[in-house]
Amino acid sequence: MPDIKEQKLLYHLTSIENLSSIFHNGLKPRAQLDAFADVADAEILRKRQALELERYVPFHWFAANPFDGSVQRRRPDSQFVVISVHRNFAIRNRWKVIPHHPLADDGIQLLDYAEGFEAINWDVMNVRDYHDPQCKSICMAECLSPDVVSAGDFFKIFVSNHEVEALCEAKMREAGVTVQIGVNRGMFLR
Repeated sequence: MPDIKEQKLLYHLTSIENLSSIFHNGLKPRAQLDAFADVADAEILRKRQALELERYVPFHWFAANPFDGSVQRRRPDSQFVVISVHRNFAIRNRWKVIPHHPLADDGIQLLDYAEGFEAINWDVMNVRDYHDPQCKSICMAECLSPDVVSAGDFFKIFVSNHEVEALCEAKMREAGVTVQIGVNRGMFLR
């Protein structure tokens, strides 16, 4: 498996139901959203709001992370997509990093990108042992955009199959945007 630290992308899972709005208005921080298909756990959202993390758009360092799996298990009949951006885009736009799960027992560390990147325990993250609480927490590290991320800033949208790909293409045509789409079944629960 490739070293996560050396990869070039960041990943955001969302419901396909949100794509029309995202293509028109960008990927917004939760605090700026009115109506959308929420994929996150309500209790976790309350805790994130208390930490003012709803002011950021969260991305993860790899797809098929514990968050992605949890969301897809809770909504087995829903279709999801994974939006990706280049890590260099995050660097240029001064995104923040939380080097482990934001709700970990040892508290939140909201760091500048470079400091946060170095604070992540990449060796542990690369193990991807979700039964080990420390490893799972590190695998839930986040890279946070303080701004709306427009569709023009996306690198690629990953989908689970060609049917979802066709739906994404139709939504892009309606919005007048073009984003590369790729089928990658490995990013999604089967």
